[in-house]
Amino acid sequence: MFEALEEALDLAGPERVILPFLMTDTSELLEAMPPSRTKHPQLRNAILSALGSTMTAPTAAESPGEDLSPSELRVLQFLPTNLSRPEIASQLHVSVNTVNTHVRNIYRKLDATDRTSAVRRAHELRMVGARPPHE
Repeated sequence: MFEALEEALDLAGPERVILPFLMTDTSELLEAMPPSRTKHPQLRNAILSALGSTMTAPTAAESPGEDLSPSELRVLQFLPTNLSRPEIASQLHVSVNTVNTHVRNIYRKLDATDRTSAVRRAHELRMVGARPPHE
């Protein structure tokens, strides 16, 4: 049962298509699916939210930010600053290409389109503090 739902979420995920889920009222099935059983917890929660589900909000462990690698988390800590990508690379002693790759992955994993939305999402998930780490 969850396999078919996961396949539907796989198909809907890239474009975040939720209308078919709303038209068929899949709330009971989505609520029954443990968040750990899906690769798309954020999409699952968005659909449930649109359906007006009474489910509680996801915990930090269910959040997409949990999928960030340690290197991505290090880069994420610098995104709220005014540092450019080359300056972040210098601070972390990595190449600009490495920072660019991590930033792209962060955007994808946090479902963000730019630095501002990534930082906003990271704050919502309590993944960033007031200051970046200094090494």
